[in-house]
Amino acid sequence: MVLLSCCVFVGQAAAQTNTVRLQLRWHHQFQFAGYYMALEQGYYHSAGLDVQIMPGAPGIAALDQVLKREAEFAVSASGALLTYLQGQPVVALAAIMQKSPSVWLVRADSGIYTLQDLAQKRLELTLSQENTELLAVFAKEGIDISKLKLSSSSMKLDNLLSGQSDAFNAYLSNEPYLLEQMDVPYRVIQPIEYGVNFYQDILVGHADWLAQHPVAAEAFLQASLRGWRFALDNIDYTVAHIHQRYAPEKSIAHLQYEARVLRQLIMPELVEIGHMNAGRWQQIAAMYLQLGMIDQLKPLDGFIYQSATEAVVDYRLLLKSVLLMLLLMSLLSFFTLRYRRLARALQAEIARHAQTEQQLIERNQELLQLASTDILTGLANRRVIMQQAQAEIRRANRYQKNLAVLMLDIDHFKKINDQHGHAAGDKVLAEFAALCLRNIRDTDLAGRYGGEEFFILLPEVDLQTAILSAERLRLAVAEHPFTLSCGEQLQVTCSIGIAMYLPQQDNLDKLLLRADQALYQAKHLGRNRCAVMY
Repeated sequence: MVLLSCCVFVGQAAAQTNTVRLQLRWHHQFQFAGYYMALEQGYYHSAGLDVQIMPGAPGIAALDQVLKREAEFAVSASGALLTYLQGQPVVALAAIMQKSPSVWLVRADSGIYTLQDLAQKRLELTLSQENTELLAVFAKEGIDISKLKLSSSSMKLDNLLSGQSDAFNAYLSNEPYLLEQMDVPYRVIQPIEYGVNFYQDILVGHADWLAQHPVAAEAFLQASLRGWRFALDNIDYTVAHIHQRYAPEKSIAHLQYEARVLRQLIMPELVEIGHMNAGRWQQIAAMYLQLGMIDQLKPLDGFIYQSATEAVVDYRLLLKSVLLMLLLMSLLSFFTLRYRRLARALQAEIARHAQTEQQLIERNQELLQLASTDILTGLANRRVIMQQAQAEIRRANRYQKNLAVLMLDIDHFKKINDQHGHAAGDKVLAEFAALCLRNIRDTDLAGRYGGEEFFILLPEVDLQTAILSAERLRLAVAEHPFTLSCGEQLQVTCSIGIAMYLPQQDNLDKLLLRADQALYQAKHLGRNRCAVMY
């Protein structure tokens, strides 16, 4: 009878129509595709919801609209957690993006390569709690935030283009595309590269409203997530609909670019859309405490949404479990010792099968990792980087883009192995690989070519930029103290060969040959230098 009453209650609640307002963070674009598709495909209607999607604009804080009861739901940022920790009744229902698109955007000719380079530069930032990750990354690196040269964002790239600002807080899915269309080279500095990994585009609601409308809240959440699954499975259709219905001022190409970037951040193949991890939220809260934005931590039970139907579902499962247990106990009273032994043997066999299956899964994961990654350095292995080089050559031919390659060799590496042992040599290789990653762009690709030789692809750079990149990397290696396990420090240098891809003349073999010849020239001239083979 209890179960029947619950079913009737849920059925009646679903039959009612609820008007729900969703406040977006910004203007209409693919960033909110899942909600558009939930509306267009009738998912909200089927759930008994009349949903109004309200676009954002400068001066409109989406989360404030929920707190002021002018919207039932909003798309916010991880700053919603800070609002909760400051005592506001906000609840996070889903995190659409597992990785944040918020980055620092700089011009390629700015001379800015790292976060430390930004410390004394003019930074254009939307000053709100929604952008705390772009400041948190400075604190994590030990840079005093109070000494940063911050100015309120104009929401446009004009100041960056004119040189009035050095860095602009951007979205990976938007501003980089605009610069590419203007043929303005750029680079991005991402918080995730420094260990700051916030969620982004959080679906939030008011705690009181959710408590008063549990069925409508759950229905809206599930319909929205269903809309997101449809949008990511049908990108071309979704882009066409957004362009026609919501964002005619955005080109199809721009929306397609946005869709590709956001899909990589949502990671639907790896993580269930909307998934949130309590431990990760606690790490973000700890960062707010470190920044002095809150006085103390508090439990996040009230912040992370719990489905209103979970209690009903758990009750049903509990009831079924109890009934099944009673039945089994009754049956067990009729079983003999022989049958109990058989049951134990069966359980042992199941456990063995489960253990074998888990071992197979782990072995497959190891094989996949081995197939693409150099285990010692963590870089791409030779097979993968050669495949990527072929792809970059095709892209350079198709779009008339520049492409440079660097061939690197650790000087006198054999002497390190002979004098200090292979364990020391392995440690030098691993540290050298880490230095390479820290001193190249996120669009570049580094790999281990073999032994102490490494290979780096530099897409869309001219020769001068390639030389500067190689020289910067060479100096970083020469100035880095390589510390062995025994505490001894080694002075390590490297030689670098540089070659530019020549359209209509080169193939991969010729490009590699010239890079290798340039490397030979650098070593022949005395090592610890860069050389170019034209």
